[in-house]
Amino acid sequence: MTATTTGFRHDPHKSVPRSSWPRPPRLLGEYCTDLSFMLGSLSIVMFWMFGFGILLGAGAIAAGIAAYRHPAVEGNEPKGLEALLGILTGAFGIAAGLVFLAAALPNL
Repeated sequence: MTATTTGFRHDPHKSVPRSSWPRPPRLLGEYCTDLSFMLGSLSIVMFWMFGFGILLGAGAIAAGIAAYRHPAVEGNEPKGLEALLGILTGAFGIAAGLVFLAAALPNL
């Protein structure tokens, strides 16, 4: 007696295409470093939008601090530097926004 094979049973000898393998998930710390750098860059670009750059800069600093304290980023030097760069760009965006507000508000 032989067993019939149907399409519903898993054949361990059958090759699985590489694209269907699950990818390992990215860690939260890696997302926060990218988010921090993006928000910091946007805060520098958007400093002239009457406080919007300041809010983006604050978000960049918060995400950078959260990423820098994450255990997956502590041992990874490039990701730690990216989190620090996000913090610095956020601080620069806040400073540029404050200078713009200080110069623009008296003229309104």
